[in-house]
Amino acid sequence: MEPVLKRIRLYKKLWLIYALNVVDWICTVVLVHSGRFYEANPLMRSSIGDVSAGFFVKCVLSAVVVMLLGALIRMLSGNELRIADCFIAFCLVFYLTIDLDHVINFILLFFQNSP
Repeated sequence: MEPVLKRIRLYKKLWLIYALNVVDWICTVVLVHSGRFYEANPLMRSSIGDVSAGFFVKCVLSAVVVMLLGALIRMLSGNELRIADCFIAFCLVFYLTIDLDHVINFILLFFQNSP
């Protein structure tokens, strides 16, 4: 595949990771505020009660990181692009797993009280 197309594909994957990261934050806030779940990530535990801090870390700071990574991807070629693709694919699977866990927890939360 042509390096330009590989880079475009990597940019799309980076923004998908960003979107999954934001969904993770929103779902975590909702689940934690239900009183039946807790934040498992010790780095984010302190900001879970402060929506503005969580927004800054999970939305603003993450967008800056994605843009910086996008700039770095422009400098990669050949084998380096393949390695970056593997790393980004791993991150995608990681966030998909986290978001799937949130879906399962939402199901448990909403159907736990049903007769």
